[in-house]
Amino acid sequence: MSEPIVQKQPARPVRRLLGVLISVIAYAAAIVTVREVARNISLNPRTEDAQVRANVIGISSQVGGAIDAIHVKDNQLVHRGDLLLEIDARPYAAEAEKARAQLALTELDIQSYKDQIAVCEAALKQSEAKALYAANYAKRLEALVGNQYVTADKNELAQTDARTTADKVIQDKAALESARNLLGQSGELNVRRAAAQAQLKDAELKLSYCKVYAPCDGYITNLQITPGAYAAVGEQIFSLVDRRIWYVLANFRETDLRHIRPGMEADIYLLAESGRKIRGIVQGLPKAVSMLASPTKSAAGGEGILSQVSPTLDFILLAQRYPVRIVLDEPEDHSFRMGGTAAVIVRTESDVTSGLKRLSELQQGDTPAFISPLGGASTIPLHE
Repeated sequence: MSEPIVQKQPARPVRRLLGVLISVIAYAAAIVTVREVARNISLNPRTEDAQVRANVIGISSQVGGAIDAIHVKDNQLVHRGDLLLEIDARPYAAEAEKARAQLALTELDIQSYKDQIAVCEAALKQSEAKALYAANYAKRLEALVGNQYVTADKNELAQTDARTTADKVIQDKAALESARNLLGQSGELNVRRAAAQAQLKDAELKLSYCKVYAPCDGYITNLQITPGAYAAVGEQIFSLVDRRIWYVLANFRETDLRHIRPGMEADIYLLAESGRKIRGIVQGLPKAVSMLASPTKSAAGGEGILSQVSPTLDFILLAQRYPVRIVLDEPEDHSFRMGGTAAVIVRTESDVTSGLKRLSELQQGDTPAFISPLGGASTIPLHE
């Protein structure tokens, strides 16, 4: 019979040395990993306290009246210049017609004052001629009084007539000046006509406000009215979410702000689509938020309209958090919703110069001027 093979076991000191070596390697790897994670977190600040935001416009009417028609639905996408709603335009159309009639009457008044000026100018010329003749006649008679060719009474009558005609010239000049003032002409501008035209323009402007148009491309939000409701002047009827620029307000601790600069690249993860990384660019850092314990808004040094960020940590010494605005460098899509939750990582080693250049491209024409369509009472259709 063959003898059984006996395997040699490694000596106990070798096994102990091998275990110690594995432990040292594991500890070293853990230390290196922790230091690398700490370095990464320090260089690339991150937060999960972030919300998706967009510019919101409160749609309101600049004139009061009953709402005749609403041409949009809640959550509908509209484009810049689309007709949103109509206010009852009949009172404003009547005011515009009244202003147009007043302008026509003003034109007639201006012509009447011009005719009156012509009459006053003719009367002034006639009185000046009479005054000149009376003055010369009085001088001739006065020279003949000493030779007794003219009686004293006749001379006195001539002198009185000269003074009377001179006074008439002064009266006619005053009447002419008054007629010119009533005409309201100041250089090339007739103030009477300008006032009537301004009144007509104001009436037509109010009439044009009866149609409310979309000032930008966006989504109708919080539409909870129906035709027949009364729209007060300046009172918000519903909101319009501007779809052109989307951004994230990420609340970073003040200890992280020393690493963040405008133009840095940021990775954004939306809770609604957590598996997708969205590129963003830091637009800027706020210089102020409201203090954790501050006076009232009405008191001197109160918080006013500063952003309010409530603390969430339960430490004695709390680091204030500041909302950093990060513009999304992605086309607007279905997952972008204002108020949505997001997580943000700022890449502090990214190229700031290229980031600022890209940010300028994204914000070009961020707030384009919008001029509502305007026309006269006879040209603005009351129904489309």
